[in-house]
Amino acid sequence: MTMFARDGRGSSLLLGGASFVALLAVADSAIAETLTTLPEISIGAAPAAPQKKPESPIIGSASDSATAYAADARGLDLASGGGGSNPIRGISWLPSVDAPAIDPYGLANLPGGNKGIRIRGENSQHGNSIGTVDGLPLSGINPGPGVTWLIDNENLSKIVLHQGPMPSDVNSYFTVTGSFDSQIRWPEKKFGGEISQSVGSFSFLRTFARIDTGEILNGTTKAFVSGSFTDADKWRGSGKDPQGKSGFAVGIDTNPVDWLEAKLFVAKSSLDQHSYDGLTYAQASNLGAYRRFDFAAIPGSVPSGMVNYYGYNLQHFDSWTALSEITIKIDESTRVVVKPYYFREDGYYLDGMNNGKIRKWLIDHDMWGVTSELQTRILDTDAKLGYWHGVQNLPGPPTAWEMFTPNALGGLTGATWPILSRQTSPHTFDAAYGLASRDFGPLHVEAGARYIWERMAGIDAYNSSGIGDVSYDTALSLSPGTIANRSVTPFTIGTSLPYGALGYRLTDDLLLKFSGGGGYGGPGYDAWPVFQQNSATFLAKGLTADQLWRSIKPETSTQLDLGLRWSFAGAYGDGYVEPTIYYSRNHNKLVSYDPGIGTQYGSNVGESQSYGAQAVVHYSPLETVGLFASLGYQRAEFVEDLPILPGASSTIYYSTRVKGKQLPDVPYWISTIGGDLRIEEFTITPILHIVGSRGGDTSGYQPIAGYSTFDLTVKYEHKIDWGTLTASVTCTNMFDTAYIGQISSGYYQQTSSNGIYFPGAPRTVLAKVGFKF
Repeated sequence: MTMFARDGRGSSLLLGGASFVALLAVADSAIAETLTTLPEISIGAAPAAPQKKPESPIIGSASDSATAYAADARGLDLASGGGGSNPIRGISWLPSVDAPAIDPYGLANLPGGNKGIRIRGENSQHGNSIGTVDGLPLSGINPGPGVTWLIDNENLSKIVLHQGPMPSDVNSYFTVTGSFDSQIRWPEKKFGGEISQSVGSFSFLRTFARIDTGEILNGTTKAFVSGSFTDADKWRGSGKDPQGKSGFAVGIDTNPVDWLEAKLFVAKSSLDQHSYDGLTYAQASNLGAYRRFDFAAIPGSVPSGMVNYYGYNLQHFDSWTALSEITIKIDESTRVVVKPYYFREDGYYLDGMNNGKIRKWLIDHDMWGVTSELQTRILDTDAKLGYWHGVQNLPGPPTAWEMFTPNALGGLTGATWPILSRQTSPHTFDAAYGLASRDFGPLHVEAGARYIWERMAGIDAYNSSGIGDVSYDTALSLSPGTIANRSVTPFTIGTSLPYGALGYRLTDDLLLKFSGGGGYGGPGYDAWPVFQQNSATFLAKGLTADQLWRSIKPETSTQLDLGLRWSFAGAYGDGYVEPTIYYSRNHNKLVSYDPGIGTQYGSNVGESQSYGAQAVVHYSPLETVGLFASLGYQRAEFVEDLPILPGASSTIYYSTRVKGKQLPDVPYWISTIGGDLRIEEFTITPILHIVGSRGGDTSGYQPIAGYSTFDLTVKYEHKIDWGTLTASVTCTNMFDTAYIGQISSGYYQQTSSNGIYFPGAPRTVLAKVGFKF
């Protein structure tokens, strides 16, 4: 079976990297060797030296009141493993963030909605539903890769992470977990370019190039174009991760008249790869034997084992996006900002199933929307009124699952359609919001409100009896009709989310912060596919698909943060310490369990709380030395038992007694400690990442040990007359620690014999050379 071949893609980019060795050989060595100010890894709110406080990464000086952190371009590249794209891994060193690496370069996409990030113990469900790009929610409720691997790191200036109470102007699908914004590196003012070539363990190869026009057309317009190519083998098992990932991006920024500025960004990428297999708990408890266990290299001859063939577990996606930002200046203090966006994704997953079949999950959909804001200043108050309208076409939840029988030759036969459906109306989000801020001497005050309403999709389920291996549209045309008790109709849910924040400057160097607000979390969309696969079970209990569909509701939370920032500077060095304590009470948390129906499904019935303490620290004792640390202690636990139906078994009763128990996959401690040492033209960057013990299930029968990893990067930077040459070597997980990284579980995980445990990436060496002018 030939898998997702892409002949020749990216070959021209690879040729561009061939000149690096020659460039290094002829580099001018006559420049005087001098110590230069250390380039800081921006992880947290970076302090603005004149004010001795972190520079605000949020509109309205929100970092002086809300909880927000940032990772700059260098921090993003180091944290993500050098693979070139993955903002989830890029923020993994920020306080109370757990986004473990299941592959060395941050390029592995797990099928489905769990993309592997928890913040303060809260799980981001339904895909990358908490990430935005320049404030736009490009792809949220999405089982596919979405935008996570779409934009190259080099085209981002930084990522800003919001935690706890969310400012009202953050247009993320869900906010209970937090929200991170990938901010585009728009065209530069001066003509220039960069090219880099990376090679590493497991046949890793990546080439990136970008060219900026500088200001053209009488200084009114700037543009850039970039391209990349990435290829690597899987670190365990057979296959590629990724296979010839290629992409490009174009950015334009124009200001033709004083009152108008328009920006346009377009990006496209392919993502083909073989998936990783998860370990059972027994295997995860014996990493000495099973650390490199994965899907089989050949199909085999035993029918029940053929699903474990790596060629039956893969993914293929093509994605592209276009977004724009149009700013109309009304007067010196008032402007209107309109941001339309569009995202398109086409592809599929192949997955071996427990029933001995191979599932082909078709994911062909698009999403679009627009945000509009009026920004003004009146009576010494900065004010903003905005509206977001977003449309998402299914899947998310799934609309087309085709099932096959594997054979020993690597082929697929006997196609059936366990899910064949079509949306009758799209899934839409609307939000109206306002935010105001004002200073009263040393007191900074912010107040806002947001009302969000979500209209669930209408979906018709089709009779798929007798339909074979045909296209999705053909399958719909061959269906004898819809099935009423398995179809659902649209309905609307919504809630209001208040927000308030205070920042009080006790002294020039000491700032007290407090914020409070409401959060919005994901409803149980997974009820749809579970019903389709178990319709007889639900119907026997008197539940139709529409009744179950209308039982889902959003998770809501009340969140409080209290923080303090102490900035200092003197003969002993400069820096800041910013501790924060927090509390959140969550209602209608989505948990997947069996309340007595006869099958497990997602339901918004959980009641939980989370609390903890975290801190980010920067200290530079010398211009050539910089240290940082992010620390976090977290508790996330149920405050009530899960409800069950009358007549439920004693097994179900005892398994749902969860009050006071920590949520699965939530370590009590998580921290990152690192720094930079600059010696002439060399920078040495060691990073120690520590994760405490956690449980793989809610009952506590599957404990997972904590772990620590050590990374080391040595970078050489040399300026010549016509640019800057760089060369670096990075060794991640230097001591080759064997550990479990991601646990693919939700908020509630019954003790499982399934493969939900994914070993963390091994020791990996990456070399990179580049030239920038």
